[in-house]
Amino acid sequence: MRRMMSLCLGMMFVIVLAMPVCYGLPAIGTNKPLNLTADEQAIIAKLDYGHAWDQLEYLSSLGEKTSGSPEERAAQQYVFDQLSDMPVDEVLWEEYRVANWDHLGTTVKIVSNGDEDVPATTYGDAQSVWGYDNGVAYFHGNEEDGTVLVAEVVDVGYGTHADFDEACGPDHSLGGAIALVHRDDNTQGWPNVPAEEAALHGASAVMFYGYFEGADNPEGIKQDSVFSRIPAISISPNSAARLQELMVEGPVTLEISGRTDFDPDARSVNVAAVLEGTERADEYIVISGHIDTWWSGSFDDCSSVAIMLEMARMFSEARASGDYVNERTLVFCSVGSEESGGPDGTWFNWLVGSYEFVCEHPDIMDGLVLELNIDGGSFPKVDGKVWLEISCEVDAFVWSAIADLGYLNVVNCYMPVWTWTDAWSFAGKGGGSAVEMVWGTGFDPYYHTQLDTIELQSEDMVGMVMELTALMAYRSVNALVVPIDLVSVCDWAQQRLSSEKPMVPSQRENVDQALLALRDFEALAASANARADEVEAAYSAAKSPSQKASAKAMADELNRAIIDARRIFIPWTMGEGGMMASWEPMLRPHQHATDHSAVVAAVSALGVGDGAAAASALEAVRSMEWGMYCSREAYVVVLSQMMDCEMYWGDDFDQAQDYVDIQGVYLGLMDGSMSVEDALAYLEEVRGGPDGLEAWFMEDVLTLEREWRNAAVPLYDLIG
Repeated sequence: MRRMMSLCLGMMFVIVLAMPVCYGLPAIGTNKPLNLTADEQAIIAKLDYGHAWDQLEYLSSLGEKTSGSPEERAAQQYVFDQLSDMPVDEVLWEEYRVANWDHLGTTVKIVSNGDEDVPATTYGDAQSVWGYDNGVAYFHGNEEDGTVLVAEVVDVGYGTHADFDEACGPDHSLGGAIALVHRDDNTQGWPNVPAEEAALHGASAVMFYGYFEGADNPEGIKQDSVFSRIPAISISPNSAARLQELMVEGPVTLEISGRTDFDPDARSVNVAAVLEGTERADEYIVISGHIDTWWSGSFDDCSSVAIMLEMARMFSEARASGDYVNERTLVFCSVGSEESGGPDGTWFNWLVGSYEFVCEHPDIMDGLVLELNIDGGSFPKVDGKVWLEISCEVDAFVWSAIADLGYLNVVNCYMPVWTWTDAWSFAGKGGGSAVEMVWGTGFDPYYHTQLDTIELQSEDMVGMVMELTALMAYRSVNALVVPIDLVSVCDWAQQRLSSEKPMVPSQRENVDQALLALRDFEALAASANARADEVEAAYSAAKSPSQKASAKAMADELNRAIIDARRIFIPWTMGEGGMMASWEPMLRPHQHATDHSAVVAAVSALGVGDGAAAASALEAVRSMEWGMYCSREAYVVVLSQMMDCEMYWGDDFDQAQDYVDIQGVYLGLMDGSMSVEDALAYLEEVRGGPDGLEAWFMEDVLTLEREWRNAAVPLYDLIG
């Protein structure tokens, strides 16, 4: 799971010192304000909270389970065995190729000050001091035949180009020193930016500490996938403070040893159990979590697999005992390789297992009603609320479950689902509806660190997520009409496209045509909602089996039309881009619209000879959120990584937003090396050229109009 600070603005981060405890959650088994039917209460009562907690403890005890590793496979074997012991109809074991980085230990010593140990690890997909890359040995060390690196450490602040230049001096080189960088994703976007800067400035290795302001856990050693062509080491802020303390007194020399092997042909596994539906077996509810972890990963994501296993046990045993019937098919899934595993060199190297599952099961995606993805289900509420990400079209359905379970004071939601969890594979790439649970306020300081252990987790939070999952699964699996309101997602799209219309004035007519197509689709979606009410009423009023069968047949036709319309509407409506490629979901043309607006502002400033104002305007271009802080050389490398979306899942449905390269103009205006006239000519081409922002925006808007009209066909064929 990848997280960025932008979603945490306004939240207070509280360091939790002793857990598990209950932080304001309604106690399990008490008289919570429930609004459930007797059957729903009976299902909730079948949940075994202790069983789920035992599963969480066991999965946490297995340690780090990285993509394609023997540990990940062993954990999936355990899940497979657990599911196989349940009264389910089928258990699937599905393998696929991934990239595996096998870390065989990293040690750091302060050899200039008495061989003091510094706890450390090598970042996920970075080379260490030495190892084997696809069977070929590599060495970054300078002692013991290249297997040990001994060098001075130099503090380069946040790793910006200016920070490196200040640390390097006039020769612009660290001369083989180790660059100590304070990681701050709000500045750098991702650590690959300062890692590339370090390599360009002659560093022998880059050593990161921290995460971003408010989430720098003093003892946390962060782990992630980081593109780096030199060894990328992670230490805690406390260790960094110790190094900085020593550096005040004089040069500090480190000795780093460590081996990392890269295998591009490793195998990862998805495991799934199927509880076949009795009447609508070709419609599906999927409950999923991912098995792979950095460190022990108790919250992210052992808790989710534990909850998934309890859902499978509860529903399958309830069916076997005759206490429960599932009309639609339930799928319980543990996917691998969520954190990493994509082919070496591709930016889109996460969500691997869920993407493979979506591709492997077009039958499930063709009939997917709802995907309940759990990515963290056990961190206690500390301050504020826990967060769910939800597809717009299931907004009302999700809020109803939250309210009926009495959790309105605990849970909040935002839309749509983002690209950092497996929910995106099912929704953004598969065209389904998804709910992603649950991010606990205050977890960021522990996220992807060695501190995410069982001691940090809350039994009450596990209980709450179990109840939400069970209720939404129960309601959706037997709902007469699928709980999908396409009017809601139309409203979301209409608000965003209308706001983008004035940003590209030349495309007003095309935007109006797209909005007209959207209004036509929304009218049909509203008619589908009205038809759903009629069908529900007819079913409730039915006096005979034949009348009920007739109402159910009408519901089946309506469900098919809604699902078919959604499968077109969702993936073609969504775009993905933002600060770093594919990390933010948005309306398809949004990035091109906002970048166009920034470039127009810069052109306007240049028109009156104000280069400083033009440079300031260019800072709003999405790639400049990090690009303003790095050198031209580093920017070109990272931008090319971000734009290489041909591999893996990056460019399905042509969703990936293109980026314009205006950093050269920005730097030229800032240092005076580019004239106003040259900058103006370049930006005019970026704005209105045949391969510029205006053309990209037009293509996006035309795509929206075309696909919104295509999405209307299934509804029109049914409703007219």
